[in-house]
Amino acid sequence: MEAVTLADLPALVREAVARQAGPVLAVTSIAAGHNSPLSVRLETYLGPLFAKGLPDTSPSRVATQCREYEISRHLHGLGPRARWQIRAGGWHLVAFDYLNDARHADYRPESGDLASIANLLQQVARLPIPEGVDLRGAEQRLFAYGTEDQLRHVTGNTLLHTDLNPHNVLFTEDGTAHLVDWGWATLGAPWLDAAAWGIWLVASGHTPSAAHAWAARVPAYRAAAPAARHAYAAMAMALWEDIAEVSDAPWVSRVRDAAGAWAAATRS
Repeated sequence: MEAVTLADLPALVREAVARQAGPVLAVTSIAAGHNSPLSVRLETYLGPLFAKGLPDTSPSRVATQCREYEISRHLHGLGPRARWQIRAGGWHLVAFDYLNDARHADYRPESGDLASIANLLQQVARLPIPEGVDLRGAEQRLFAYGTEDQLRHVTGNTLLHTDLNPHNVLFTEDGTAHLVDWGWATLGAPWLDAAAWGIWLVASGHTPSAAHAWAARVPAYRAAAPAARHAYAAMAMALWEDIAEVSDAPWVSRVRDAAGAWAAATRS
């Protein structure tokens, strides 16, 4: 869908937003890094909010957005606080605290962000599983890409983010890292987020061995059996090959190639 702003939505939606947020003083569209047709910063008397929205005609995407909202209520400061969600006028909207002056993470080899991200992933792995949230298992998400033996390695009861692209890690001016966009939250082995991060590091210019060294700063990844790490890497490679078949975006081919290099490196 084309991008929309709050003024483009039905009056019922705008009225529902006003009931939750109070008077909206200004609206700024946000284009980068978001897949929802509505992606805006709202200025309110209680402070700025980030709001995103989808039409109710996309039930699977709405379910993903609901999951993101519910998970964000339980992040204990590791991501922006969820404020409200509404269904009105054929739309589903969610709102979070807006992180002022935040920037996307830098995954390049010379980046000073990497130690903070490794620490963030350690903290994420210790989060409790929120009650009442519909979460699939990693073995379900990867079912089409692995054998029964491979899938058993990724099974677990740790809350995972799973989408570690650099646009989903934001740094505020005080140097704090925040993880956003929890729509693909999953239950699985506690080291999987670090392994997924490793693939993105390779895509950002690291050698597989250097990326492995950064991932190994997360204790759960360091403790994982090499066979388990390779099982995941092989499935991730197949997943990204599948994605690359239907997308010609340059970043997709970079991540596909990185996943292949990561899988080859984990064989040794």
